[in-house]
Amino acid sequence: MPVPKNRSNSVRKIHKRTPKGGKTIHYVRRVKGNKHACGLCGCHLQGVHSSRKLPRSARAPNRKYGGNLCTACSSRVLVLRSRLKEGAIKLTDVDVIMLRYVK
Repeated sequence: MPVPKNRSNSVRKIHKRTPKGGKTIHYVRRVKGNKHACGLCGCHLQGVHSSRKLPRSARAPNRKYGGNLCTACSSRVLVLRSRLKEGAIKLTDVDVIMLRYVK
């Protein structure tokens, strides 16, 4: 019988074969993943799933910066990109945090 801490479903049981041909069970605690967050403001991203059972198209929104930025931050970045392209602002006018997405 395993130790009580290893009886839960949050502990993965890995069956290993020993050199003599016997079997042992190794217990490895499952690591909980972090929720997906926006790269700029850190808010929780809606509609992003990390489940392997879902099809690839259902994991992240199908738009620019989908799965990386929230809608508010992505719209700000797109506006800055268009202003840079037109020449209305310079690259030095953009915040340092947004440079990664604007370039």
